[in-house]
Amino acid sequence: MVNEQKKWAWLNYALLPVIYLLKFSLITFWVLCGTIIAGYKITFKSIFKVVLVTEFVWLLPSFTLIIWFGLIETSYTFNDVQYFAPLSLLNLFNASQLDPWLIFPLKSLNLFEVIYLLVLALGIKKIMKKDYDSALKFTLPVYGSALVVWILFVTFLSINLGA
Repeated sequence: MVNEQKKWAWLNYALLPVIYLLKFSLITFWVLCGTIIAGYKITFKSIFKVVLVTEFVWLLPSFTLIIWFGLIETSYTFNDVQYFAPLSLLNLFNASQLDPWLIFPLKSLNLFEVIYLLVLALGIKKIMKKDYDSALKFTLPVYGSALVVWILFVTFLSINLGA
């Protein structure tokens, strides 16, 4: 089984850029739809650049995980890593006692999402040439609705697939 997994490991590396490109494109498309509805004329390319830069926010939780389990908590289990969600609502509960479908929504609602939203609004401010408050008032419902749809979609899948 391990040999078979090693045999197909290259596929994971080949698909990773495609998956990220799809993620960036979907977020960009969602924001673009919001700009069209709001009556702004902004190009897909300019929004894509903002989304690409904003995605660097997601390095923060990865660094946090590496520092936490590399330096602070050196004795850990797989469950500790799986349920590690710094600065999220999941930290308010004992993850092992929750229904599995609740894990993803609680992990997703975290401070890094708020930082992502604020940085995205900053980028939108620059391309819309508006003040930060206007950009935030635009970005909050647009990105917030995308986040809610994504959380509902993943939760629906986890309930129906029994994961």
